[in-house]
Amino acid sequence: MYHFRKKKQILPIIFSLLTPFCVSCRRVPTPPTPNEQFSTENNTPSVDNERTDQHFSEDFSEDFTDYIIDDFPPPQAVLPTPTAPDPAIWDVTDVDISYIDPARKLISFTFDDAPAKTLESILAVFAAFNEDNPDCQATATLFCNGLYFDNQSTQLLHAARALGFELGNHSYSHFDLTTLDPAQIEWEISATDEILSRIDGKEKHLFRAPFGRIDETVRAQIQTPIMNWTIDTLDWTNASEKDVYAAVWNNKFSGGIVLMHDGYGNTVSALKRLLPDLKEAGYQVVSLSAMAKAHGVSLRNGGEYIRARKKGDG
Repeated sequence: MYHFRKKKQILPIIFSLLTPFCVSCRRVPTPPTPNEQFSTENNTPSVDNERTDQHFSEDFSEDFTDYIIDDFPPPQAVLPTPTAPDPAIWDVTDVDISYIDPARKLISFTFDDAPAKTLESILAVFAAFNEDNPDCQATATLFCNGLYFDNQSTQLLHAARALGFELGNHSYSHFDLTTLDPAQIEWEISATDEILSRIDGKEKHLFRAPFGRIDETVRAQIQTPIMNWTIDTLDWTNASEKDVYAAVWNNKFSGGIVLMHDGYGNTVSALKRLLPDLKEAGYQVVSLSAMAKAHGVSLRNGGEYIRARKKGDG
């Protein structure tokens, strides 16, 4: 059984990661004036598991022939001409996958509604696990709402980045975007990207719509991959630790995307069991972009994804 350290023992690890950072928490622009549908009435998590499975991967192979040249000097080395990234593909050039064990199956944990009240505890669980398991480092993706940012939560997100976490965009206000007009949708996305960029330096971020609700109007405003999920823990329903654990354990597969939320204590408790048990089962928990890169999956900007399986895994 995995014995999780007391919180007071792991907090120094978390806050030692914060020292190099200078906190900046400027106010973001005021959103457009809401119309009658631009309200918080629908601001309750819900489930929508009907997703289109779109993933792209290519398999390259080369045939090599040995040449013996006796009468000619060796040719000068010709360096390949650098090519610009394809603007239609999510750029993972700078994503670090050196910590990933290629012999392991990969699964991605994602946390919506960050940064919330359990983020510090979530980071503590990952930090403790990584300290004890340097051969199977675990990371995840946090889908953030700009509305929840303040000085303390911004510091925690800097710590998350230091642990290898990826930051994603979950809109600013967590409204149902299908009830908004294009200008409001664009603001919800760009305002959160602006805040996140001060932490990770990235102009754009992977996107997950609140409640998973997307229509053509919303899709037209999104310029990055739309990351949905395959495995829903239903932790927002106050599911028990046992149920959250079982939802992941009983449905796990290589390339799976797990939906969890920041803000629920039973989720944190389940994590303490899931990380070591998944390692024992041959898995490694990683962020979305890291899993896509390691599996050779090209995420297309504007495409919707529920998994990122390695080619040949079925």
